[in-house]
Order: sequence, then structure tokens, then C-alpha cells
Amino acid sequence: MVELLETLKSHPPFSYLDEISFKRIEKSAQVAYYPNDTILISSSKKPEVLYFIIKGTVEAASEDEMIDFYHSNDSFGGIELLENRAPEYDYKVTEELICYEIPEETFIDIAERNEAFKHYFFSSIVERIDLLREKREFTLMSDIMVARVDENIIRQGTRVSSQMDITEALHRMEEEKSSCLIVDNAEGYGIITDADLRHFILHKEDEELELVSQIQTYPIITAGKTELLFNILLKMTEHSIKHLPLLDNQGTFAGVVELTDLLSYFSNQSYLISVQMDKAHDLEGVIASAKRVPMMIEALHTKGVKSRYIVKLVSEINKKMYQKIFDLVVPRSWHEKSALILLGSEGRNEQIMRTDQDNALIFEEGFEPEDAQEVTERFIEVLDEIGFPRCNGGVMILNEKWRKSLSAYKSDIERCLEHPDYEGLMDLAILFDSVAVAGNTLLHEEVKTYLMKGIASNHSILTHFARAIETFESPLGLFSRFVSKDRDHMGEIDIKKGALFALVHGCRALALEYGIKATNTTLRIKELNNAGFIDKESATELMEALEVLNTFRLHAQIEKSHKEVTVDNYITVEKLSKLERDLLKDALKSVDMFRKLVVHHFHLGIVG
Repeated sequence: MVELLETLKSHPPFSYLDEISFKRIEKSAQVAYYPNDTILISSSKKPEVLYFIIKGTVEAASEDEMIDFYHSNDSFGGIELLENRAPEYDYKVTEELICYEIPEETFIDIAERNEAFKHYFFSSIVERIDLLREKREFTLMSDIMVARVDENIIRQGTRVSSQMDITEALHRMEEEKSSCLIVDNAEGYGIITDADLRHFILHKEDEELELVSQIQTYPIITAGKTELLFNILLKMTEHSIKHLPLLDNQGTFAGVVELTDLLSYFSNQSYLISVQMDKAHDLEGVIASAKRVPMMIEALHTKGVKSRYIVKLVSEINKKMYQKIFDLVVPRSWHEKSALILLGSEGRNEQIMRTDQDNALIFEEGFEPEDAQEVTERFIEVLDEIGFPRCNGGVMILNEKWRKSLSAYKSDIERCLEHPDYEGLMDLAILFDSVAVAGNTLLHEEVKTYLMKGIASNHSILTHFARAIETFESPLGLFSRFVSKDRDHMGEIDIKKGALFALVHGCRALALEYGIKATNTTLRIKELNNAGFIDKESATELMEALEVLNTFRLHAQIEKSHKEVTVDNYITVEKLSKLERDLLKDALKSVDMFRKLVVHHFHLGIVG
């Protein structure tokens, strides 16, 4: 029983309770078993206990229509007990059930004494997502505690002789972009850091400082190259040092760990990746640092960082990555005569996990490089090696449709506006959600301005443009039941087609109407609020719905990457807890209300 109670403590809302409350539960709660088809609570009678499922499945149904289902670690009956009423549905066992039963008196008394516990049962969408983060917050700590030194966290350090002239050593340090000097002595190593260099600058004349040996710190504190990272952090903290030299098994210098890199590793590795990307001088360096991004994403997600903050970090790192690849792969003669742009989710700064490539090139008028196919093929191959899947729709610089002159883009825009069809309008949507990351960015600005002016002078096109919002149905059916119509993905829902597309495209169409230049959906929602299209409460609800949808998608994508299966946009509903399912339903309802608002606003019901 004690072991079972420990499981209870790790799940909201029980995680809010103190030891006194758990002692009360331990004394009064019972473990019960029910076979299949048992009616636990009927819609005609108030429950007498709160149920917490240890094992098995329970369905809530109304007239044989399933409304919801509950499995391990879910609880039910709480709202009915707090409101002293019968439930709206029947609760029936569909898979042999083992559960806790917490008596009504105990449950009510604990709820009255603990506001957070009681409030959980009536929490809103914004509050529930905070609860969801709390549930996942510290699950990475065990991995961090046993992590050892990684090659990517080691800096080489500049080695110099103890008899070298200090000025000469500083020139070496500058050439190699090092933050410290490792000094070779007859017996062991010394180190020179910024503190030693300050001493040299202030006292070089009065102390006649000339040789490296005169300003080094000797002997130095070291650690083994295979030491635990946590032990290294403890040693650096204990001695108040920012640089710790590492020695291999033979006692030979093997590199330096810097405090900034170490702290970055323990937080999210973003600083380390960014520095590595900045310092990369070849494609191998770019690829190595870019491959660390998924690890950073998982660390941030597990700690409960909002997906919109993760995506900002990932977008900044990816922009640096694209700039580096552009500099290293694309000939110098192209740099002032072309612009590399990112499209789709990358253009909106909304891609977290690497789902597909979406990129294009705009050439200055009259510039037609003969080696375009060869260069773009190499560019895409680098992205392949990093782990970006190729776009199935061909929205890549390999495709001549997305690698053409400024005038060719303008001609395509004109054609789409004069003769709108689904494919052409989707191309406009892709182009509208774009950002320039390298080359002559003025070319991109001209294309975006031309597109927005074309829309402004042909306002009726917006209705046709917005109509794509009706392309996909919501996965939420009657009685708020999840509906999965894809035979290859039974029990799963496509979060992108079923919800994200409607929200993203609706905001995109409205952004075109209101002349909003921002590409990011969250920023567009804020601008629509500023423009008076939606009120602040609705804007907040939509932003939180977007956060929920992206969080669930990211969680599922991380799980699939662990299993080395295709990363897609499907999430398995049956694996979600009751809290998560309720949260997802609220988000889907918010998107559906927004979809109806857009349909009404653009009069889509009368579009032919």
C-alpha cells in the first residue's frame, strides 16, 4: 500500500498534498478490484468515493456513446463529489480495474484544506498546461547526474612553453581564439587566465614581467577526461575557477572545460551550441553542432519550457546554421546577387523538430549561374546529413520553381492573383510565410512587398485564400469525442491537419487583410488583438491553444525520434492522461471556434 501511495504522490493534483493529507488517505483509502462491464457510477446516483486507477480502463458513456476514457493514473468522480451531484454519464469498466477508492468524507475534507488540490478539478486551459509542465519538470535530473565529459564540451586550449615571451604567447592565444593558456613546465602544467593577464598589464614594468612562467598559476587543479560532469562542476565551484584542465589516463593534457559551457550543458546546451556554430570553420563543425540541437530541445521540453520559447531558441540557432552553410557552400559570386529564404514553418519560426526542408532562392535580375543545380544539390545534401528530411512537395532550392529570378517570382504572384486555384494560393501562403537568412535580403523584401501590395489591390482574393481553412476537419466529434479516420493511424490524430493548419492559415489570411508583416502565428495573434479583430481574452486563449498543440506534437515527436521511427504530426490519444486529454480537447475547441469566426468573417459559405 505504501508503494502504491508513492505512485499517487507523483501525479497532479495529489502532488500538491502534504504528508498529513497522505497519512489520512493511507488510513481511509482502499484498493478495489472490478471485472469488465461493472458500472462504477451511474448517471442517476452521486458517487461515494474518488477513484484513482492503478490498472485497467474505464469509459464514460451516454446512451452507448463513449464520451471519454480513463486509464492508469487517471482519477474521476472529483467534480461530482465537490458539487454534491450525480454525474452526467455512466462510468463503466471496459478492462479489468484495480483502483484506489478515497472516501467522500476524506476527499472533501482534504479539498477544503488545500486550495490548489481543490482548484485542480475546475482549472482552465492556461492553468492545466502549467500543471502538465510541473508533472514533467525534473525527469532529466537523473540523466544529468551520471553524464560524463563529452568531446563537444572540451576546448583545446593553447599550449605554450614556460620560457616563452608573454607577448608572443598572447599572439598565439589571439590566433587560436583561446580563453586561456596552458603552460608546459618541467614538472606538470600551469595555466594563465584573464586574471593573470590583468596582473601582467598592471605590473609588467615594476615586476619586470617577461616570461610566461612569471605570471602562470602553478600548480593547477585538474580533473580526469572521463570524470562525471557533476563532479567537475562541484570542483570548479569549490575552487571558484572558470577553467579546468583535463588529463587523460597517462596524465597528459587533453583539453579544458570552461564554466560557461558546463553551465550551458546543465541548463539546455543552447549557449554551447551557439558558440560552436559561430566558431565553425568548415561543414563538419556546422554539422556537429547542429546535430546537438535535438538534445537541447528534449532537455528544454522535459523541464517544462514553453514550446514557443524553445522554437525561438531553435530558430536563432538554425538561422546561424543556414548562414554558415550558405557561406561555405554557395560561391562568393552569388552572395550579393541572391537571397536564401526559409519558408513554411521555418519561415514562421515555428519548426522545432526537423520535419522537412522548406527553402528557396531569389536571384537578382539577369543573374543565371550555370552551376545552380550542382551548388543547390550540395546545399541540400548538407541538410540531409544534419537530419532535415527533404520536402515531399519539393519546396526546396533544388526545384527550379523555388530557385528563380525576382521577376519570375513577381510573374507567379500576378498569375496566382488573376487566376486563383488551390495550388497557386498555397504557393502564395508559403511565400508569405518566409524570412531571408542569408545573401541579399533586399531581394526578399521586394518580393514580400510586391505580394502584399497585390493582395491589397485585389481584396476579393482573400476569400479564396482563406477557404483552405475548411480543407481538414477537426478530430473532435460529437460529445467531445476524439475521431480518428485514418486507417493507418487508428487511435491517433493528426494534430497538424486537424488543428494547427486551421489556426495558422486563419491567422495568415487575416494577417494579409490587416497588412501584418509578422510571420510567426503567436505574433500575428497579438497583432490581430491590437487591430481590434479579437479581444485580449480570445487572443490569450488562442495563444495557449497553440502552445498546447505544439507541446503535444513535440512530445510525440521526441518519443518517435527515440524509437527511430518517422517523425510526423500524429499523437496517440489513448496514451494521454485525463489531464492531458482535457487540455487537448479545450485547445481543439478554441481552434474550432476560431475556424468558425474566420469562415464567417470571409463569408466562405458562399464561395464557389
